[in-house]
Amino acid sequence: MQVTTFQGTIENGQVRFATDVRLPEKTKVYVVVPDFEPTANGEKFDLAEMVSRMPADYQTSEEDFGTPVSKEEW
Repeated sequence: MQVTTFQGTIENGQVRFATDVRLPEKTKVYVVVPDFEPTANGEKFDLAEMVSRMPADYQTSEEDFGTPVSKEEW
């Protein structure tokens, strides 16, 4: 198996190569990320702990997100 490496960055969830690289559709690729540390994106939160940090006098209120822009319904 031949291996070729390319350098790139992630932009809007997609890999952007540093050079003009075009890979054929359905090409099998492997991504190696140096010095990667997982962020809160994969963490599970403890709802009870989060609620315990809310002020005792917290009151909910209705939010207005404006008029629909597309086909969303409220």
